[in-house]
Amino acid sequence: MEDEDQVELSFKKTWNFTNGNSSAPLNVDKRYIMRRGSSGVYLYAILERLEGWPDMDMDQIRIVFKLQNDKFHFMAVSDDRQRVMPTPRDRLDAQRLAYPEAVLLTNPTNTLLRGEVDDKYQYSCENKDNRVHGWISENPPVGFWMITPSDEFRAGGPLKQDLTSHVGPTTLSMFTSTHYSGKDLNTKYRNGKPWKKVLGPVFVYLNSISSLEDPTTLWEDAKDQMSIEVNSWPYDFPQSEDFPSSNRRGNVSGQLLVGDKYISDNPMWASYAYVGLAAPGGVGSWQREAKGYQFWVQADEEGHFLIENIRAGHYNLYAWVPGIVGDCRYDVIIYIQPGSDVKLGVLVYEPPRNGPTLWEIGIPDRTAAEFFVPDTYPTLVNKLFINQSTHKFRQYGLWERYSDLYPKHDLTYTIGISNYHQDWFFAQVPRNMGNHTYQATTWKIKFEIENVTPSTGNYTLQLALASASASELQVRFNDRRANRPHFTTRLIGRDNAIARHGIYGLYWFYSINVPSHLLRNGNNTVYLTQSRSKSPFGGIMYDYIRLEGPPDTGLISLQ
Repeated sequence: MEDEDQVELSFKKTWNFTNGNSSAPLNVDKRYIMRRGSSGVYLYAILERLEGWPDMDMDQIRIVFKLQNDKFHFMAVSDDRQRVMPTPRDRLDAQRLAYPEAVLLTNPTNTLLRGEVDDKYQYSCENKDNRVHGWISENPPVGFWMITPSDEFRAGGPLKQDLTSHVGPTTLSMFTSTHYSGKDLNTKYRNGKPWKKVLGPVFVYLNSISSLEDPTTLWEDAKDQMSIEVNSWPYDFPQSEDFPSSNRRGNVSGQLLVGDKYISDNPMWASYAYVGLAAPGGVGSWQREAKGYQFWVQADEEGHFLIENIRAGHYNLYAWVPGIVGDCRYDVIIYIQPGSDVKLGVLVYEPPRNGPTLWEIGIPDRTAAEFFVPDTYPTLVNKLFINQSTHKFRQYGLWERYSDLYPKHDLTYTIGISNYHQDWFFAQVPRNMGNHTYQATTWKIKFEIENVTPSTGNYTLQLALASASASELQVRFNDRRANRPHFTTRLIGRDNAIARHGIYGLYWFYSINVPSHLLRNGNNTVYLTQSRSKSPFGGIMYDYIRLEGPPDTGLISLQ
C-alpha cells in the first residue's frame, strides 16, 4: 500500500513441490513499512507451510544488518554494557581460543583493546530485557538501533537468551535459535502439518545529533523511542490480515498464590511470579516451544497478573515464582477469541514438596548466579566486565578455573559450615588433566541427621538444574562406589551455556525419592557425579538443592 503517510512493501517467495530440495519448503513474505514522521523502518515477515509439505528444521530465524565498519565503532546493548568495539579485521588478526567464536586481540587497530577477549556471546541478552541495542557512529554522529517492542513472536519464553549486537558491526533481531538451549528448541516441522507465523514487526531506528553534542545521548534517545514503540504495541498500521490489531485480541487476568504447608499454613502471594500463555503442553514445555506465540508478564507483589493483547488461539497458562522451586501449569485449556476478557480468579500453585526442609543450597531462581563465580585469567579478560559483579560470569574461560581451584580433590560442601556464595562453584565441569584429557568430577554434600528410622518414611531430594550440556548427573547416598547410582539424569542437555557465558540454560527439575535405609544416624554424604568428560565445555549448573524429611515428622531444619 502507499499513501501520503505510509508505504508498505511486500516481497514474496512461494514454494511448491517442483522446487525439490533447491529451497526450503516455506512460503516467505517479507514486509517493510515506512511512515511519515518516523525515523526508521518497520520490518516483519509472514512464514507459512501448507499441509503435506516435507519435513524441515530451522535452527535460526533472524534479521541481520551489517553496518559500515569504518563508521560504527561504539556498541550499546544496555546501560551497563557499552563500549568501543574491535573491527572485523582485528578479529581476523587475533589469536583463536578454544571455543570457536572467541578470540584474543593481539594486534587491534585500537591499541587500548590489545590483550582483550572478544566473543559475541558475551553480549547476549534475555528476551524480556532485549528491547533496544545497536551502534553509534561518531563521524557523522548517527545511531543505528534495533528495537523489539514485544516478545510474542520470539521462541523459548522471557528468559531465553540470544545474541544482540557484536563485531561486524552487526545488529541482530533474533526470532528463534538454539542458543542456550540446543536442539531442544530447534524449530521442527513434521508430518506435513500446516503452520503460519508472523515474526515482528521490529523497528530499525536511526537518530543523529550535531558534532558538538555527546554521542552517548543517541543511546538515551533510542531508549525513549523504545518506550514509545512498546507502548504502541500492538501496532495498528501493518497491512497483513495475519497481524491482528488490539481490538482483535483478548486479555487474561487472575491472581496466583503458592500453597506450601511447610512454609505457611495459608496460601502465600506468588510475589513477582512470571505468568504466561503458550501453546498447550506439559509442565515447563514453554521453554522448548518455538512454533507458536507466547505472552508473558510479571505479577505484582500480591500475585495479581494481567496479560493483554493476546492473539486468538488455544493456550495453557504457565508460571514460575522467584524463590519457589518448580514449574506451574494451569491444566485447563484457555480459549482466546477477539475481544475476550478471561478472568481466572485465584489460582493456587502447589510446588514440589513431600516433607519439611532439612537443608537447602542455593536460591530457586532458575539460575546459578548466587554461587561462586571466579575471576578469569588476567590474560583472557574483557575489560567491560571488570568490577561488574552482575556480569562477572560473562568472562571467557571460567570453566578452566575449576581445575585450578580443585586440582586434585573435588568440591566438598558441609551443611551448617559452608557458604554457597563462596564454597559452591557455579558449574560442575570435568577436571582438566592435561594433554586434552578430562576427568569426571564428584562433588560431596556432607550433613548430619540425628534420628533416621525406617518407620518414619522416605526422604526426598529436590534437585533443580539451571543448565546442562552433554552431561549425566549421578546421585549416590553414602556409597560413592555403588555400581549403580541411586538416581541418574542420564545424558541431558546441549545448551552450551557454560562456554557461551550464560549463567543458565534450560531448566531441569528432579524430585528424587530417598529410601530411609540409604541414610544413617549422624554423618551422611550425598555424592553428585557429573560422569561425562569428553569436552571441557560440558557440565551442569545447579539452581537449587533441598533435602526433605519424611512427611509431617516435625524434624528440625538444618539449613
